[in-house]
Amino acid sequence: MADSWPDEGPPVLWIREIGNGYSGFSVIGHRAFTQTQSLTEQKVVCLNADTGETIWEYAYAWPYEAAGMYPGPRATPTWHAGRVYFLGARGLLGCLDDNDGRLLWSVDLVEKFDSRGLDFGHAASPTLIDGKVLVPVGGKGASVVALDARDGSTIWKAGDAPASYCSAMPIVFGGQRYVVVFLKNSLAMHELESGRLVWERRFSHGYDEHSAAILYDDPYVLVTCPFRRGATCYRLEERHTENPSTRCPTSPLSAMPHDISVVETWSSRILSNDTASSVLFDGNAYGFDLRDIQAKAQRPSRGTFKCINLKTGDIRWETEDPRKAKGRVKEPGHASVIVVDGKLVLFNDRDTVLLANASPDIYHELARASVFPGEICWTAPALHRKRLYLRSPTRAACLYLGRPEELDLEEQARSRPTSTLIHRKQLDLAGLLGGEREYLFDPADVTELTHWYGWSVFAVLVAGALAYAIDRILAHAGGLAAISGRNTVAHLLFWEIAFMAALVVAPIVNRLVAGFVFTWPTCLFVVHQVTLCTIVSTNEKQRSWRTQLVTTGATLLFLTACLVYFLACRQLSMALEWTFLLGFIPSWPIAVPAAYQLRGCRSLAKHLLWGLASFTAFFWSAGGMILWRAATM
Repeated sequence: MADSWPDEGPPVLWIREIGNGYSGFSVIGHRAFTQTQSLTEQKVVCLNADTGETIWEYAYAWPYEAAGMYPGPRATPTWHAGRVYFLGARGLLGCLDDNDGRLLWSVDLVEKFDSRGLDFGHAASPTLIDGKVLVPVGGKGASVVALDARDGSTIWKAGDAPASYCSAMPIVFGGQRYVVVFLKNSLAMHELESGRLVWERRFSHGYDEHSAAILYDDPYVLVTCPFRRGATCYRLEERHTENPSTRCPTSPLSAMPHDISVVETWSSRILSNDTASSVLFDGNAYGFDLRDIQAKAQRPSRGTFKCINLKTGDIRWETEDPRKAKGRVKEPGHASVIVVDGKLVLFNDRDTVLLANASPDIYHELARASVFPGEICWTAPALHRKRLYLRSPTRAACLYLGRPEELDLEEQARSRPTSTLIHRKQLDLAGLLGGEREYLFDPADVTELTHWYGWSVFAVLVAGALAYAIDRILAHAGGLAAISGRNTVAHLLFWEIAFMAALVVAPIVNRLVAGFVFTWPTCLFVVHQVTLCTIVSTNEKQRSWRTQLVTTGATLLFLTACLVYFLACRQLSMALEWTFLLGFIPSWPIAVPAAYQLRGCRSLAKHLLWGLASFTAFFWSAGGMILWRAATM
């Protein structure tokens, strides 16, 4: 490993478009395996690790959440003994021949074990050990399962708790092999050979998720939770007792005798992990303490990078919070970590690779380089033969972290500095809202929806008042009202001001009032209602190419508005707000009569009343779908 990088960054051996997904790389020899998604399928891909060229692909399912916020597979394939084991987002576990991608066997975990707790898709990588494939499933009697690596047959299944998103961790304690798995609401330990539950510790109730890797340094187990819930360290202890009535005092879910007990050594909110796991090195944990409720895609995640003593929980050092640093330091950010040659290799969610000393004394950064400018990167990197393999949601790259002169002449000629990579600019829409929801992926509840509805109605009422005032002034003065007709002015003024009011109410309220307000659906409703009014008005006139052009233009404007709204919600990680696009059709029993009632109407009061009635039907049709989604989660 090089001790630093050139000013222009480490050499990029290759970079390419690879499709959608968050699966990382497993690299063996000169081949790299990952999962990705195209417009028509999910697939496992084998790349030439030196050039990035595709060697083979195996397609196994339709796209996963193709129109969602984060489309594509999540789990990283596992290579073992000439085979590639993959887990699809919908729960298909499969085994491929690494030479040609031929399917050897597959098991549908959802169908066979009725998996639970995986609302965001199966994300755990298959764990291979002693001829077994270990996977958290979350079914009744099958929290975790062990399948035969040769043919996929079930060796054992155990536990009743719903699963979560981190892989099963095999450990050795007291000369025996076990597997530790972090489930939706508990941490459990099973015997590797039999699956017998050794102990289980409850962590939470109801909705929860765990995706950060379990850390183990005999006899200590460290788990880090998301949502500011911090970390807990346990010490495993052997119990020398033959009394079958004795229970592990910290295992409230188990009623069987055990030969291992677990003792909590410390618990603190000093380290919370979400999408980026910490790493252990020389008795210390290095990782990003995420202080946001969730990782955010539209801005850097808040928190600090820390070094924590595993046994005591003492903070050895931490970087300065970027909100307080005010440009004095470039903190590492929300980063996944690899330790190699006494150094930390970090890859943060802002697309940046960093090199730092793995020292418990101080954070000392040696170099950094931007690889996927403009993209959000949550996939952990892989390091093999001094080559760092990286994924963004759409691209893959390979960087050489050794000394550049160690590359052969062909690789030197093919490589280029990271500073030459093209920046993908994205419009920053966060400022248009002036705030954000804490739990972006949770459906809004009745209280929150009512809050949004109230401010949206306020925007419509403001529009009506302003339109009436302007119309009165114009009518009194003659001018435009006399030239173009009062009906046209009243109609256009009301809808135009309603659109603008809905657009500006959210950022103003979100900056001045506690809570979060979302009024963009009102803008969408305005375009929809204007489109209906236009279609109704033109249909009454004699058919001509002009009326057809007006109708087509209004329809295209509405579809464009829907697309812009959808893309904006995706960029801002507003996971369920796109549901308002489904509220139009249920609102037609009121919206269509409203369009007929407003044709030729000169009364602003009538515009306002019909507008409020149509908006209420639209808003709560979509709101009902959101509430139904919340009830079924």
